[in-house]
Amino acid sequence: MEWQFILMTSAIGFFAGVFGGMLGIGGSIIMIPLLTLVHGPNQQLYQAAAMIVNVPVAASATIKHAIKRVIKASVVRALLPTALVGIVLGVTLSNLISTDWLQIVFAVFLGYIGISELFRLVSNHEHIKDVPTSPETTPPRLRIPLIGGFNGIIAGLLGIGGGVILIPLLRRFCKLDMKTAIAASSMTMLITATVGATYKNLALPELSAPDGTPLEIGQSLLIAGAMFPTAFIGSYIGAGLTHRLPIQSIKLVFAILVLIAAIRMGWMTTQESLAPSPEMPGVKQIEPKDNVDLKAAGPVLP
Repeated sequence: MEWQFILMTSAIGFFAGVFGGMLGIGGSIIMIPLLTLVHGPNQQLYQAAAMIVNVPVAASATIKHAIKRVIKASVVRALLPTALVGIVLGVTLSNLISTDWLQIVFAVFLGYIGISELFRLVSNHEHIKDVPTSPETTPPRLRIPLIGGFNGIIAGLLGIGGGVILIPLLRRFCKLDMKTAIAASSMTMLITATVGATYKNLALPELSAPDGTPLEIGQSLLIAGAMFPTAFIGSYIGAGLTHRLPIQSIKLVFAILVLIAAIRMGWMTTQESLAPSPEMPGVKQIEPKDNVDLKAAGPVLP
């Protein structure tokens, strides 16, 4: 039933918000795997919904950073042009890839994130010393646009905010401190996520679910609407838990969960036959007529 679907989706939003708030990452990397595991494979739809949720989340973070005056305008100006081009290219590429292959790509990305996090925990080595960025610091002219374009492509392709990629790259290759990198990422994501979410959702009617069912913008809006309120609340709670729980333990649990999700998503996609996904609200399921002998009719072709 529709209320059960909304209830489960809202719970997913809350869980993703808690982990996102604790770890300072976007919710898409958690939302999309959970939606897949709970509701069944439908990567194109879930990415469209997650990109919508990214917009208000990025807006809230950007306002906070602007109030604290930690947004470095020169970094954002260097990131935005190529990031916007990149996210359009990324969404276009994701629309051209089949749903199954797109889910495999996302599963591989999750595996990379999980393994990288475990490696950092095991090595217990901080690669980048967090030195506050001086107001007079001039970011490298070519590196930031290149990073922005790369981040935009990955964000558009996978339907994520991109902070999990952009922040480490800005710190490693542009020598920005954590606060400056996070603030620049939030403001950039606010604009790119708006463009990416609009483009992705407008393209949904041309895309299909794994079973060939046409997708609808209304489905994406329903999922996003169910997730956003609880994700916002969960993020607020998670941010508070960051100061109460051991961060190393939180990261370990996150890495393990991401790896499990990656394996599960990959396994589900590579099966020769997948169980039918639970009925999505707003999508009519085709029921066989009473007078049709399905066995006599032979195999049903996709």
